Parts: sequence; structure tokens; C-alpha cells
Amino acid sequence: MAVFTAAFFAASLLHFKVPPTSVHLLFHGLLGVVLGRRALVALPVGLALQAALLGHGGLSTLGVNASVFGLAALAAHHAYRALAGTGWSTPFATGACAAALGVALSAVAVMGLLWSVGEGFRLVAQYALIAHLPILGVEAVVTGFTVEFLRRVRPALLAGGCS
Repeated sequence: MAVFTAAFFAASLLHFKVPPTSVHLLFHGLLGVVLGRRALVALPVGLALQAALLGHGGLSTLGVNASVFGLAALAAHHAYRALAGTGWSTPFATGACAAALGVALSAVAVMGLLWSVGEGFRLVAQYALIAHLPILGVEAVVTGFTVEFLRRVRPALLAGGCS
């Protein structure tokens, strides 16, 4: 759990300015696939470290971010379990789909939250959703390769021990 929390923290250091907002890698879908429900503990720890050490997000948004990313990680976990149980796809595709779902859900949730704040944030909300599309692709590919690798060398590390 600590290793994947550290990976989440380190990945979030890579952020990209997309005016009027910015996006950064999270790999909360990967945390959901590997840690399952334990991602709900790892994510707030990583987010608190980001806020305390780097000023990313801040303590005032810790609860919202933990909820948004935690629910997306749980969705990725359940999607992975459902897809892995069918045997219709490769481990790469299963992991990639789960990660893409996690990023898509969190991007839509962030857009919805920004949209609900008021008229001044609606344009930012639209840009934030669009800006997450490249992040979705990167995280899907990296998670797919990670799941493929873990399936070969340590299948018990995957959420729920699916192998």
C-alpha cells in the first residue's frame, strides 16, 4: 500500500498547464486495480502529503479530492474485477479500460463540481474535462502495461488477487 501511495504522490508531481487550468497524472485507477478498497486509505494520505509538502490542492479541498478520486478508484476496481472475470480481454486491455474509466469519472466529477460553483467557473469546467483526455490515454496505457507485468510476476498483487 505504501509503495502505490508513493507512486500516486510521485506521479502527481508531473502537472501540465492547460490555460485556464492545469492537469496532472494521478494513477488512481491503478490504485483501484491493485489496492481495491484500500485505495480509499492510500489516496487521502497521498493527497495530504501533496497539500502539506507541495501546496497542491490544499487542505481545504482534501475531502472533495479524496472523495472524487476514491470513488473513481473504486469504480476502476470493480470494472477491473468484472472484466478480469470474463476472460474476454488481455490483462493490458482490462487494466487500461479500468484506468480510463477512473480518469473519465473523476474528470466528469471535477467538471460537475466546477460547473455547480457558478457562472464564472463554467468555462474552466469545460476546459478541465477536455484537458483530461490526454491524461486518460497516458494513464490507461501505463496501467495496462503495469497490470500485464503484475499478472505475469505477482498476480496476487492485483485487486482481490485476481489472476
